[in-house]
Amino acid sequence: MYRALFACTLALLLASAAPAQFDRRTDAVATMQEGDILLRMGNTEQALLQYTAAIQQDPSFADAYMKRASLYERLGMYTSAAADMDLALTLNPMSGHIMDRRARLRILMSDPKGAEADMVRAAMLEPYSEELRLARVDEWVELGRLDKALQELDTLLARTPNDTLLLKQGFLLVGSEDAVGAMAIAQRLLQKRPPVVLAHDLMGLAEMALGRPAGAITSFSTAIELAPSFAVAYFNRAMALRELGRDEEALRDLNKAVELSRDRTHYLFQRALVLKETGDLEGALADHDRALDLDPSLAEARFNRAYTLKHMGHFLQAMQEAEELIVQTPDDPEAWNMKGDLHLLFNEFIEAHAHYTRAINLDPEAAEHYYDRGMGLLMNYQVIQGCRDLEEAIELGSERAKEALIYFCNF
Repeated sequence: MYRALFACTLALLLASAAPAQFDRRTDAVATMQEGDILLRMGNTEQALLQYTAAIQQDPSFADAYMKRASLYERLGMYTSAAADMDLALTLNPMSGHIMDRRARLRILMSDPKGAEADMVRAAMLEPYSEELRLARVDEWVELGRLDKALQELDTLLARTPNDTLLLKQGFLLVGSEDAVGAMAIAQRLLQKRPPVVLAHDLMGLAEMALGRPAGAITSFSTAIELAPSFAVAYFNRAMALRELGRDEEALRDLNKAVELSRDRTHYLFQRALVLKETGDLEGALADHDRALDLDPSLAEARFNRAYTLKHMGHFLQAMQEAEELIVQTPDDPEAWNMKGDLHLLFNEFIEAHAHYTRAINLDPEAAEHYYDRGMGLLMNYQVIQGCRDLEEAIELGSERAKEALIYFCNF
């Protein structure tokens, strides 16, 4: 009798709790949708408040945590995003989609081991999800595991073959140094009617990988004829033209690529290199500035901006840029070496020597680092040590060190 009475009481309690839970979830969904509207309007701060309110209305609502996590991620607040994703997984531990989203976040947080663990777990939870498998292709690429990405693509192509996946496979084969395989895919796609325009671009990249820039130019030109607004083809043709030393033509193509796609930092960066090499240092500096405005983490652009500033005679600005670069990439020997050059310009011999030595420790096989340190020592009248560095540079293949050795060390 007591058991029956307990069962009835429990049933009544559950029945009374269910409508309350339903109401909380309904309210939370409505609040979350208001956050979505605010986000589309560009009001991120208010959207964040709405997602937080949705969580407060229903703390067991995993989707609300994921909405807020996605916004945190967009704002670069990766730690907060990770905390919300952890909570969402606690509420829904069998969700492969949430696990995969956390994997992508961990890639952004430079946690490759954590990302890979989440990717494997997501695959175990939802082994037949083509959406997640396709996402893993991009994730493996981000992690530099092109072999794994190609394995995922093989599975996808076996299940649902299509031109988009085949193209992706071709581009990954170029990155994997299988230019012949990439060319075979390009030829297959070009036999279709109408041919796939991107296949011409793939063919050009395969030609470039095989050391045939002239053939690559032909393929990129065909892609441009078929799709005149195809910014990537202009950029790729510019790179092929540079291989042949045709910098003026390359610059025209880079101008077109930048015009068609103004937010592509690597277009601006490459144009800056051409402008620097052709003597337009002001133009190069402007492009480096724009590239770094778009992506402050672009270390190559920062390095070249510092280099350009140095050659323009703006030594203090170049020094500041070099200091920021070392903070950003502390294991980059070129950054330390360049800062050594700048200290040398200010006759700061001790600082220059320390920076050159750091560059050598990071890359002991770089002849130029020994040459630069040797010249710095000679300028500070430390002839014996300087000549030893020049000899080391010669051993590593430096031609200009031979001339310097004859001039400074012929005693």
